[in-house]
Amino acid sequence: MDAPHEQSFDSYGGYRAALFDALEHAQQTVILFDPDLRECGLESRAGIAHLERLCSRATRRDALRILLHSAAWLEKECPRLTRLLGHYAHCASVRTTNASARTWSQPFLLADDNLLVTRFHQDLPRGKAITDGSGAHAHLALQFEASWLTADTSTIGTPLGI
Repeated sequence: MDAPHEQSFDSYGGYRAALFDALEHAQQTVILFDPDLRECGLESRAGIAHLERLCSRATRRDALRILLHSAAWLEKECPRLTRLLGHYAHCASVRTTNASARTWSQPFLLADDNLLVTRFHQDLPRGKAITDGSGAHAHLALQFEASWLTADTSTIGTPLGI
């Protein structure tokens, strides 16, 4: 993944393939914004394997950060992902956006600040995957960080400490 490259997709299968490819190449950090994770495929065995590889090698507390509009689907339909988040709570976390950020409608994954997978709108599968170390994706990262700071902390994956 040395030279900048852009690849378009127009199906949820293409979207998931691009996400998994980015996760496979992620070395340090992954930030992911999605309304509810329904179309990401992270609950699949392949998705869990990619996330587990990232988290098991993590040296940072923020190796995996997931920002959602709603965690209901994750809570009800993703036992593998919930278990993974609990096991790697030291480097993975989930937050839900507050009401003012709920208009944000462009799901994306950014790995190591240079591998971007994005859908143009949350209701459509069409999007693109870009490998580019130039920082052209900084606006999405900034929007993520601003929303992350005001988001509600989720209890998903958080040890109870009882």
